[in-house]
Amino acid sequence: MLRVTTLLALVLAAKACPDPDLCANSDCGSCGNACCNITVAVTEATATTMSMLNSSIVSGGPDGAYKAQMTYEGTLGFADLRAYSKPVDFIGQAIHTTTGENHFEDSVSFTIAPSASGGSLIQAFSYSLIAGAYCDEGQNYYNIMHLVDSLDWLSTPEVSFSGSCLPPAK
Repeated sequence: MLRVTTLLALVLAAKACPDPDLCANSDCGSCGNACCNITVAVTEATATTMSMLNSSIVSGGPDGAYKAQMTYEGTLGFADLRAYSKPVDFIGQAIHTTTGENHFEDSVSFTIAPSASGGSLIQAFSYSLIAGAYCDEGQNYYNIMHLVDSLDWLSTPEVSFSGSCLPPAK
């Protein structure tokens, strides 16, 4: 019965990702569960980048399914770490609820660091919170890039991959 339940959860999760273009970067357990870990480079400064992401998340994001989380520092969505001389300026987190029958929840975390060129490097990590999500059919990549792609950046963001949610082989 457990195998059937797990298989059903995986099949239903596969149907949850609504955008074929953003759902092509599947991950099969690179974090023990399905996840996505990418770096997104943008030309905006870190404070502007944080403000753009946080404004969207606090208002529900592009699909109304993002919920900003309270940080340890007591702020909603993102915390400012600049006073602590850390290598990142901001840290934040949201929960994204998937579409489909089951409405799974995934944790989406961000750090924002200054880049050498004066822009920002967004380290984004999405993790399926349902146990047994081995292959996510691109849902975690979608959780990050649906939000990033919805914002009005000065130039096209550049995505770098670090071993999870890789683009499909051509």
